[in-house]
Amino acid sequence: MNVLSCDTSTSTLQLALESAKGLEEVMLTDFQHSEGLLGEIDRILTSHGLGTGDLDLLVCTRGPGSFTSLRIAMATLKGIALAGGIPLVSVPTLQVMASCFHIEGLATVVAIDAKKRRYYLGLYRDGKALCPDIDGNAEDLVQALAGEDEVVVTGPDALAFSQKLSSVLPDLRLIVDEEQPRPLGHILIELGKKRYEEVGSDDIGQGPVYIRRSDAEEALLARKSQEEEK
Repeated sequence: MNVLSCDTSTSTLQLALESAKGLEEVMLTDFQHSEGLLGEIDRILTSHGLGTGDLDLLVCTRGPGSFTSLRIAMATLKGIALAGGIPLVSVPTLQVMASCFHIEGLATVVAIDAKKRRYYLGLYRDGKALCPDIDGNAEDLVQALAGEDEVVVTGPDALAFSQKLSSVLPDLRLIVDEEQPRPLGHILIELGKKRYEEVGSDDIGQGPVYIRRSDAEEALLARKSQEEEK
């Protein structure tokens, strides 16, 4: 089975290909996704002697993450999927990151800097979400972490967020994943194959999942509110 996975939820490109030749992963930091993604996909396929028509499954992250970057990966793979009749599966970004670094039995906090002094946060235990993804800060996890003595903190911004978490929960012992970014292409492939086996491919209308309104949406809502007040 030839499977291509892609994550562009942050400024790091995570690309992986599993084929008869084995597994190859690409991780490029500070990558311009809009300019280089197609070239990297072509390069990795060529290195395995494959074309897009030889792929059996496409996998990408669905969010949360950078609004524009998420759309680039999903739109690119959707184009390949539609052109070649290849199934496409998307997996929650924070679930993938939680699966890359965790300790059995311990709650795992995943943190991505969401700008505006906030984080995209996920809370998992042994691969299962303990609460919906959060657009917030350390204070928003206090109730969810009640009763926990020790937690794992991972994700691209684990170090910065762990300091904030310690300030609001000083007695909580933290195991901080300082190896960032971590390669996650192989994990994305495994989670994608599992999801495809369990529920099939995504609906054609599936798009990125955002847990925050975009600046354009916020501006539109503010404008409507001002008009209603007149």
